Amino acid sequence: MRRQPWLRSREFCFAAVGSAAFVAAFAATQVALAVLGNSPSVNANTLATSTMAAPTGIGAVGGANIVLTWTATPTSYAAGYNVMRSQTSGGPYAQVAQVTPRTTFTYTDSPAAGTYYYVLQSYFQNWVSANSTQTSAGVSTTTGYLSCAAQAADAGGDGNGYETNPANACANDSVFATDASSGTSTATSCTSAAKDKHRFYNYGIALPASSVVNGIEVRLDALKSGTGTAPKLCVQLSWDGGTTWATSKVTPNITGAEATYILGAANNTWGHVWTVPQMTDANFRVRVIDTDNTATQTFQLDQVAVQVTFTPP
Repeated sequence: MRRQPWLRSREFCFAAVGSAAFVAAFAATQVALAVLGNSPSVNANTLATSTMAAPTGIGAVGGANIVLTWTATPTSYAAGYNVMRSQTSGGPYAQVAQVTPRTTFTYTDSPAAGTYYYVLQSYFQNWVSANSTQTSAGVSTTTGYLSCAAQAADAGGDGNGYETNPANACANDSVFATDASSGTSTATSCTSAAKDKHRFYNYGIALPASSVVNGIEVRLDALKSGTGTAPKLCVQLSWDGGTTWATSKVTPNITGAEATYILGAANNTWGHVWTVPQMTDANFRVRVIDTDNTATQTFQLDQVAVQVTFTPP
């Protein structure tokens, strides 16, 4: 049946009106979705924390570099994380890296020596979450091995410590300080009053104020010449000019050829929490104690050097 022209015209008008209504409804839906996806927040470029969550469980371990770890954001559409760093607690922070994907949970940062503060942000395109909680860690450095500038025999044993050329132990040059007998008994204990002792000091350790001492190493270049079968060197450290001493660390048996023995480590503080003033020439001391199961063992020292690993502020 042929439609009347006026009917076709009405159908056209209805279609046009219907399409316009559909377009208007669709547009309104898009606006609503846009508002939902970019809800009110801290600023125009930041999603509300209820919309995009920051990572949690932020942690940091320092050393030669700083390793950051965290628990991934539960926001499934996040692309990854902005790593933000500052040398001041609480910021302001500057972005130093952007890591992907969302499931990433670690990042290694390698700034210069010092102490650093970090927060992380989740991000998607140009939207970012609020900052995570703050964490901090430090990048350490060392003094290098330092030589002593002063020495003195301590009471104990035969009372004269390294009696021949003791200052030779303040330089690594194959010229030796010599203790011709290691004491007055066959005791092998580091704490025996019958064993020879000698202290070395004035290492010129100069740390920036508020530095954290991470570890201390003592390097001994030494040899022995004698008939004893248990020749060892004990080392003690003092932080108050020799009034108090840390528990001894002991070398393996010293051999008849010069060898290097290192006691302590970059992360070993000898059982003491050191402050910067305790590392100065006025307070820091190294004591070497010679032990063997004979009183006639001869020890020779080429060097007693100290290296401090620390984190500057």
